Amino acid sequence: MRFVRPAAALALTAALVLGTPPGAVRADPSPPAYGDIRGGDTFVVQGKGRCTVAFTVRRGTTGGFLTAGRCGERGDIALTGYGGTPIGVFEASSYPGDDYAWVSLHPGWTPRGTVAAQGGERPVRGSAPAAVGSPVCLASPVTGWHCGTVQQRNVTVTYPDGTVTGLVRTSVCAEPGTWGAPFLSGDQAQGITSGGTGNCATGGSTYFQPVGEALSAYGLTLVTG
Repeated sequence: MRFVRPAAALALTAALVLGTPPGAVRADPSPPAYGDIRGGDTFVVQGKGRCTVAFTVRRGTTGGFLTAGRCGERGDIALTGYGGTPIGVFEASSYPGDDYAWVSLHPGWTPRGTVAAQGGERPVRGSAPAAVGSPVCLASPVTGWHCGTVQQRNVTVTYPDGTVTGLVRTSVCAEPGTWGAPFLSGDQAQGITSGGTGNCATGGSTYFQPVGEALSAYGLTLVTG
């Protein structure tokens, strides 16, 4: 299955960001009424905008997924598209300070342990953190896979609407339409896209929220392929 990202204009204090007004980015074809949910799929938050599934998770027998905290608040509804089929509900969200949220899936939706983007689908085998200098790739719902390296950990970023601490900076280029998109290093889940500077024409940096912190905060288990 597939969908695309949410709204609002973001901007690091001096530069770009990854928010996109509703409808400004074209989603992939709408997903079926029910089906599989993977990292890299896009969805709409009812009354707000588009976002991206980072990684699929479970809490006990309940399936769900992680996304960026700014995508929605507790009780918000995730849909397949504007006016689309409900997928699930935001159970918890943390932003600013952190930038992660988890959404529980309605019956009929199955979380799969993979990440998909233009250019291929990759399995998720775990969530071992990648060291500084390690390769890392972003599954962009807009233009597919983009890769670079981990540059720095424990970074603080100030956005117009708040400050987020504990982020990881990468050399992966930034582009609108990627809030919540997943970062992988090999087959290991790394994080949830938070923001960035620059662009994919001239280069830049992208920041992600480490996935392990979100899993621990909500007592979740990563779904693996």
